[in-house]
Amino acid sequence: MKKNYVFTLLIGFAFALIANNVTAQGPYACLNLGYGLGKSTMNLEAWSFYNSTTTTSTQTDEQIVVSLGKGLNFGGTIGNMFNENVGAELGINYLLGGKAKAKDEYPDGTTEYKFYARMLRFIPAIVIAAGSDGINPYAKFGVVISTGSAKYEWEDNDNGDLMIAKWKYSGGIALGFMGAVGALYPLNDNMSLFVEINTINQSYAPKKGELKEATVNGVDQLPDLTTSQKEVEFVKETTYDFEGGAPPSSEPTEQLKQKLPLGSVGINFGIELRF
Repeated sequence: MKKNYVFTLLIGFAFALIANNVTAQGPYACLNLGYGLGKSTMNLEAWSFYNSTTTTSTQTDEQIVVSLGKGLNFGGTIGNMFNENVGAELGINYLLGGKAKAKDEYPDGTTEYKFYARMLRFIPAIVIAAGSDGINPYAKFGVVISTGSAKYEWEDNDNGDLMIAKWKYSGGIALGFMGAVGALYPLNDNMSLFVEINTINQSYAPKKGELKEATVNGVDQLPDLTTSQKEVEFVKETTYDFEGGAPPSSEPTEQLKQKLPLGSVGINFGIELRF
């Protein structure tokens, strides 16, 4: 129900922009490319995501903080300036998340972990511009609606035996907020370059997880695994029946819902075309 409401809101926002373009002074479209650094980082100990070094006599653990919002992003925007100072826009952006890494070193081998996101983001926003004829500063604020997945991979080299597992966490919609400041540099009456600094505050709680790959020394292990071993369902509450025993292996394993950080602060640049 929430997903239908969100996409109805987005479609309505887009139609409002298009309808207003008939009489408004400044319809435009943009293409952009950018990179964000992680922000509002969190610990991911539920996924053993920390550095660990074990010897025959000691064990040293190092905490790692992660935001899956870091990485390359690219996309486009349609918008309309209702006058020289106020406008609205709808951006569609794809996050090609950078990989966060952790490592567990022990006497007989090493386990390496990777965590990253792939997100399609819809960003309806209000634009406030100075209205200058030359370089035109502006600010934006809006909401970020994301859908996609988070990928978790580990590779264990244990005394020459190589084990690989790759999980995909998906389902649900992430909501957050965006703010940006930037400036337009006009090339001619219809084309401008822009650069902006933006920040996104957002987290993502997937609904399910699926083991997409499991191999030992290159041999596929998925056909031999039960549903409970290769599927996870994230829920708000779990109950274990001590008398009834373990849940059936034919059903996904239930785990408490986890939130993954998607915050970032970064820079975008691109080109704007006015019609």
